[in-house]
Amino acid sequence: MDVCGRNPNRTAPVNEDTPRQADVPLCSRTNGWTWPPHPFQLLAWLLYLYFAITGFGVFVPLLPTHWIPAGRCLLLHLNFKCTGIVFAVHLCVHVMAVSVDPADYNVRMKSSRGPVPAFDRSKHAHVIENCHCYLCQVDVGPKSKHCSSCNKCVANFDHHCRWLNNCVGSRNYRLFLHSVVSALLGVCLVLVFASYVFIEFFLDPSKLRTDKHFLGKNETGVWFVFLPVAPLRSAAAVIPGLAAVTVSLALLSFVLLCHLLFFHIYLNEMIWTTVRKYPRTTQRNWSMVLRELGPQ
Repeated sequence: MDVCGRNPNRTAPVNEDTPRQADVPLCSRTNGWTWPPHPFQLLAWLLYLYFAITGFGVFVPLLPTHWIPAGRCLLLHLNFKCTGIVFAVHLCVHVMAVSVDPADYNVRMKSSRGPVPAFDRSKHAHVIENCHCYLCQVDVGPKSKHCSSCNKCVANFDHHCRWLNNCVGSRNYRLFLHSVVSALLGVCLVLVFASYVFIEFFLDPSKLRTDKHFLGKNETGVWFVFLPVAPLRSAAAVIPGLAAVTVSLALLSFVLLCHLLFFHIYLNEMIWTTVRKYPRTTQRNWSMVLRELGPQ
């Protein structure tokens, strides 16, 4: 089965001479938890777990005491607390962005949300005409768009996010942006910690061996992870290996998140600048669009 390459919920035009398969209903998706999950969604959760485990279990406990004069206890407290807050905030906003149903109000208020009928282009040129969706069978807003992946009309449709496995519209757009920002902050923290551990491991590993479990062990081949709660003995090669993999993944995630964040900032800035600079022209253009989309 090609689960990743084919979406069973996708809307496809049908011809009169092509019978529709009755055993494959075209059901609309409620939110990002609706089955099946997208591979990018699973990848996002795996990266979150990996960064959380390596960050809290390997890199933060190895940070040296000379970073701040208050000593190791306060240092660990601050690092664990700051990193923990960022990871917790990202988890909350990410789950909320996935869980929200971004559908148009009339679509969500429908009494029955059964299988969506197939679209026949021989009867209608577009899925939405005059603010009426022929697939959702309800009137929708002028900015709503029928998503072929979720098979429903989304209010103020922005895009379908594969990382969330959910559409992004007016109901979860801010949650989406907060998720991107918090993920970027978390990746930056992990990148700084992993880079420092990787560099100091080769320059001066004694700076990383300040925990009490390293006292009395002069051999540099003995290291511990998951300090100080559940110390687990490991080989010396594990530390730089994990640091190198983490830095590579963090850099890739940093580039992708920055591109996504600045792209949306650019889009919002362009719209805001256009409205401010050409208020009358923008208002006149929207009036023309609304008249065209209104009832004939």
